[in-house]
Amino acid sequence: MTRAFDGVRVVDFTQVLSGPVATGNLAQLGADIIKIELQGTGDQTRNLMAEGEWALAGLGPVFMGFNCGKRSIALDLKNDEAKKVVRRMIESADVVAENFKPGVMERLGFGYEDVKAIKPDIVYCSISGFGQNGPASSAGAYDGAIQAVSGLMSLTGTPEAGPIRIAFPVADMTTGLTASFAIATALYRRLATGKGQHLDVAMTDSVMSLISFAINRYMLNGSVPELLGNRSATMQTTTDVYETADGFINISVFADYMIPALCRGLGHPEWAEEERFKTEQARIDNRLEIFDELKALIITKPTAHWQETLRAEGVPMAPVLTVPEAIEQEQVGHRNILMTLPAPKGMEGEITIPGLGFMASEGTPTMERPPPLLGQHTEEILSEFGYGAAEITALRDCGAI
Repeated sequence: MTRAFDGVRVVDFTQVLSGPVATGNLAQLGADIIKIELQGTGDQTRNLMAEGEWALAGLGPVFMGFNCGKRSIALDLKNDEAKKVVRRMIESADVVAENFKPGVMERLGFGYEDVKAIKPDIVYCSISGFGQNGPASSAGAYDGAIQAVSGLMSLTGTPEAGPIRIAFPVADMTTGLTASFAIATALYRRLATGKGQHLDVAMTDSVMSLISFAINRYMLNGSVPELLGNRSATMQTTTDVYETADGFINISVFADYMIPALCRGLGHPEWAEEERFKTEQARIDNRLEIFDELKALIITKPTAHWQETLRAEGVPMAPVLTVPEAIEQEQVGHRNILMTLPAPKGMEGEITIPGLGFMASEGTPTMERPPPLLGQHTEEILSEFGYGAAEITALRDCGAI
């Protein structure tokens, strides 16, 4: 079945997370991703959190999650012969993606203007922490730093604990999604105009777009967001996380019309008639009292009880699940969000990873190829680009590959 990016070739210089997320998304939609890795070390995440045979193979869980479907070629990018190989690959590429610090690709001879001279209609995506220019452009950027400097971390945590980093690399993931969307729009634009372009994707920009609800509120009325813990940004404690007798549940009730159903589900229909529950502002004004009362009630019964009674009334709620519990849900299996692939070369069994979060009537994202070993496809790729056996041997002898 034809997927959206079948026939699209990406020369991929990215590593770590935000860039590989972007190109990994394109791979699930059919793009041919040629991953250029440094000889000897490869992507920095190859051994991150890797254990046992996976560590020996350079296939840590972070690397595996975002590099399935790609082909790896290991090159010394400072070697002139290796640069010739890259130029030949770029001649047939649709996209070049990179996430080095600004200026690195120019020094290697593969900045946007250099690549455009080789392939005039190239879509060239640069991913960085702060953008390709400006006073902070040269600063190093990893996920935690971006969560901090973007304002995101000031929205999480509690007054007692202070700001708390979100427990997954949300800045990297958001930037990867932004970059893959940007690349898709540029390819679509190229269909209409015949022209490529340079895409400048910054992690800070991506995260600030993500927290636009908080920025909008501040810009409109000067309200500086507080550390709310599990409370909703609406400031209503009828939208919160509560401990049950055997776990935790999330309740998301913020509109006036939802309050009677919540009160019935909690076994106190009379609360809906009390002034403190009737309006949004009243619930905000009485939030501490309401929270304490709901907290004392909900902890007396197990999660299954509240799931039954609240859902029977149509109340938006959910149990707080562990990762193992979440992936074992019947609905998750029904959606096929978890893709099972053959194990990487030289290993037995299968691996399972999450795919893109949507289905399509035609060309649903999928993956057939496991993550590559470092340089696994070097000779295969070189052969595709016209290098014969003797030439490949010469490249190896001179240290280019």
